[in-house]
Amino acid sequence: MKTNNKLLLGFVLTLPVLFWVYVLLRYSVNVPWFDDFEPFPDLLHKWILSDSLSEKITLLFHPNNEHRMVFGKLLTVIYYWVTGTLHFTYLHIVGALFTFGTFALFWKVFRSTGLSLKYFLPVPFLLFQIQYHLIFLWAICSLQHQPVVFFVCLTMYLLVQKRFGWAILAGFCANFAMSNGIFVWVGGAAILLLWSQWRQLGIWIVAGGLAIWLYFQGMTTMGNEASIEYFKNHPHLSFLGFFAFLGGLFDFFFERPIQIRTALPVLMGLLTMLWVVPWLLGLVLPWVRQTLRWPAQLPRFTERMQATITHQQQVTYFSLGVMVFILSNAAIIGFLRPRFGFEVMVVSNYKIYPAVFLIVGYLAYLGANAQDMWRTWGFRITLGLGVFIWAMSLLHYLPAIIERRKSLLVNVFNQEHHSFGLGHFPGTPTGEYVEALMQDVTARGIYAYPDDFKPYYDQMRSVQTPLPPALRVQIQTTSEAILVLEPDTPYKAGFDTGSYAFLRQGKELYVFRVDQNLYRGRNIFRLFDKGRALMIPYSLIPPGEYELGVLRVGDGQVESGIIRSITISEEQGFKTI
Repeated sequence: MKTNNKLLLGFVLTLPVLFWVYVLLRYSVNVPWFDDFEPFPDLLHKWILSDSLSEKITLLFHPNNEHRMVFGKLLTVIYYWVTGTLHFTYLHIVGALFTFGTFALFWKVFRSTGLSLKYFLPVPFLLFQIQYHLIFLWAICSLQHQPVVFFVCLTMYLLVQKRFGWAILAGFCANFAMSNGIFVWVGGAAILLLWSQWRQLGIWIVAGGLAIWLYFQGMTTMGNEASIEYFKNHPHLSFLGFFAFLGGLFDFFFERPIQIRTALPVLMGLLTMLWVVPWLLGLVLPWVRQTLRWPAQLPRFTERMQATITHQQQVTYFSLGVMVFILSNAAIIGFLRPRFGFEVMVVSNYKIYPAVFLIVGYLAYLGANAQDMWRTWGFRITLGLGVFIWAMSLLHYLPAIIERRKSLLVNVFNQEHHSFGLGHFPGTPTGEYVEALMQDVTARGIYAYPDDFKPYYDQMRSVQTPLPPALRVQIQTTSEAILVLEPDTPYKAGFDTGSYAFLRQGKELYVFRVDQNLYRGRNIFRLFDKGRALMIPYSLIPPGEYELGVLRVGDGQVESGIIRSITISEEQGFKTI
């Protein structure tokens, strides 16, 4: 390969990786969100108060909801040992390292095919796209999904490398990374079964049974019995959910009604399975035929199979193990999750799995097709799909990521000063728990709230002039909320660009981001439409008289002003307990 071609190929390979890293570092916010409180700040709070080693180990293995995330907690504790602090951007970054580990394993498996480097091009485009931003930019998901995918892939890689003991250890790691890690044992069993390694399969089943038993010690059902009843009444949703989950990377229209949004993922998941099922049958049926000839033919068949795996088709059986894990995961998600709404099938923090599904499907295709013509066509189609998915994820998900950062920074201000904003409401048991917890970790100096928007908050506190009429902000009030409308404001992407409404009473300041309107037309390349809107519930604000204002950031300017006074009555406002 000529030097210029190598340079071009290297550039194309690294482009999605570098952009993914850029998005991670640029838009990560040092803010906990919703489910982050128990496994991170609460962990450190209890860790500090624990006197014995056994208590600390128990904290690492303690379940959060229906998951144990031992590695996420362990990495949190290590960072605390080194720095004495908790930083959520660190958690995002260290979680991302597991995805780089997965990428490295894909590369090592790919090299066993002996193919040209160009055939690896689809992999980074499929893996390093930003649809699953709620994994790498949300701490609890970052340290659940990314570690479990890495350890599952590591387990299968070690198995095909004949490192059986290390594979069991990696399987235990996957098992305790999060709940779906238990399916690592199913994937590994599939490999050993097709190899007819009965002794190792027996050991594997015993080890897996022990790991799963330990995992579920002290767990509750988390209401999953309701999922069984829901399945009985809506079995078609589980069937469609299975394919929607597998085709999740084709979820380009998350702002549309769920029937429209999931039509393409269901279709593409089904079409992909039309190749995966014959491929699986091509592995299983020869094994079945040889097994039925026991005992005359099976030892010779097993010996030949082992030689094939060692020298030619490691990629095939690695792909098999990971594929079985993904399919098992899709089946259980399709069974348990539809009762929460069908949109769960294509939620952002599941989409690393359809990415891995397409990658191992592609690797399996490379391993199964020795003819250059078919391999070339498979490469071209997969590369085209990978680049298309990557580009569409930039168009539809990058604007959402940019806006999410602004929302988190505004919400964390309200959490710091008014005990709401990061997923829990004031006055509720969870709201009071979060308030007490955050007061504790900030008082200890473990966590510090970000101050990225401090200049804007200072301006909101000091502005006395009316809002310039050119900003065209409309205010409406109902019996339950304040509506802030900007009907003509065009969408402009920017790091801080946007409108921020505030309620001010003396030194007290409540801040809210005015959301950009979603586009509802036919142009598939647009996410946002002109206009912004915000609803501020009275129930979040204590009764009293407030000044309502708006601060707008854009085009290198910051404009702000007071619009009118707002009175919140005792019946309308937040009632302290």
